[in-house]
Amino acid sequence: MKLLRILSLWFLLLGTWLGAGATVQAQPAQSEGTTIIAEPEVEMADVLRRDGKIYVVVVVILTLLGGVLIYLISLDRKVSKLERQVKDEVVNR
Repeated sequence: MKLLRILSLWFLLLGTWLGAGATVQAQPAQSEGTTIIAEPEVEMADVLRRDGKIYVVVVVILTLLGGVLIYLISLDRKVSKLERQVKDEVVNR
């Protein structure tokens, strides 16, 4: 269960970090004589959004992360069970 606490804290921090990056910032005031350099557009992301395939990418990534999370939880339970067995054997000797 220690792993669950660590993962919960990690996801909380990750969510906070991602949420902070999504803040809206005002554009700086443009004075005369200054030029604004346009940011390069990411064509692949625009195409994926336009075709609706970005959702497929998101689902695949979430599925992979979910699988890794389930694997880690099951591994943590197995290790905890083995630790209890070893502890019981040491106490019974």
